[in-house]
Order: sequence, then C-alpha cells, then structure tokens
Amino acid sequence: MAVHTLATFTREKTGKEVSKKVRFKGLIPAVLYGHKGNKVLSVKASDFEALFEEIGEHSIITLNIEDKEQTEVIVKDYQIDPVKRNIIHIDFFEIEKGKTLRTAIPIKVDGIPQGVKKGGILESFIREIEIECLPKDIPDHISVDVSNLEIGDTLHVKDLMVGANLRVISNPDQAVLIVGHPSKVAAAVPAVAPEAAPVEGEAPTEEKKAE
Repeated sequence: MAVHTLATFTREKTGKEVSKKVRFKGLIPAVLYGHKGNKVLSVKASDFEALFEEIGEHSIITLNIEDKEQTEVIVKDYQIDPVKRNIIHIDFFEIEKGKTLRTAIPIKVDGIPQGVKKGGILESFIREIEIECLPKDIPDHISVDVSNLEIGDTLHVKDLMVGANLRVISNPDQAVLIVGHPSKVAAAVPAVAPEAAPVEGEAPTEEKKAE
C-alpha cells in the first residue's frame, strides 16, 4: 500500500471566528480524534484537496504534525461549503496499530457485461462496502469483473472477492449491481382529441361565452 503523507499544524484556539481566520489563510480546520486524546489541527487546503482527489476518503494518511510527530489516520468525516463546494472542516481518526478497524471501501467495476453488449443496462445499487481488518490490510478498492454477466444477472455482496484478511460487514445478500433488461418502449398514450369548434350557428357553451 502506498504511503500518503500530509503536513499539518497545531492550533490552540477553536470557534467559528478562529476557523474563519484559518480558512482566510488558505488552511482547513481539522480535528484529530486519537486514542490518547484529541488535537485541533489545520492543513493547507491545496495540499489536502490534491491528496484527497488522488486517494479518496478511504485510504490511510500519515499525518506529519509540524515535523514533530507522525500518526496514521483515515478521514472519518468532512464538511463542504454549501455554496462554494470546497472542504471547510476535516475529522481525522487515528489508527491504533494491531487493532482492527471498520471502514468503507469503494467498489471498482471492471469490464463490460455481455448482457450490456446485447442491449441490457448495467444498474448499480451500492458503490462501496463496509469491511473490518487491520490497518495494513485496507485495500484502495474492491475490484469486480463483470464481463461475464448476462441480462438478468445480479451480483451480490457475497459474490465479491475480498481476500482472507478482510471481514465484510455489509449485508451479504445486498445487491451490488444488476444487468437489467432493455428499456421497453412506453405504451402510447391516447392522443387527446382537440376541442371541437362550435358548429356554425350553434351557441357556445357557458365556458366559452365571451365576457
């Protein structure tokens, strides 16, 4: 597994006004939830956004805290500005070595189903599964080859190949994806007959009388 390192800085004060000042400097306020206590941090926005885009939210990150200490974490949660759509707060969760943890892993679909080549439609129901394992065994994703799926075939969580070091927490009978039948042409809706024009010499109905 690749090592992803992120530089962070400690901060002593908290609160909305402090967080605004932190963001104004191009940083993102963060909290590290550790087994020995919590720490309030900040991270350079450009550094985190670049790393987050590369590895996603399920990978292990090594936090370098002011070049004084390092610890392995995962991104437990984050907040996005509803208008600007940028990340404005991060929650890191410290990993305890030797102890298993639960996390969600994305599902990567490989190949094109035979059923799709015949006109079927590939429909996805979930894009990640929850697993439990040691930190060192966390994969970047779970790959699934769908090349042999035909129209009507369904792939369930229990069908995924996850390896002996992982324990799947998600419901094994949960459908991951299905190759559905081609969409049927919608039944023709009877055309609404145009309103008949009044016969010459016939008085209009009350609704059509001029005011």
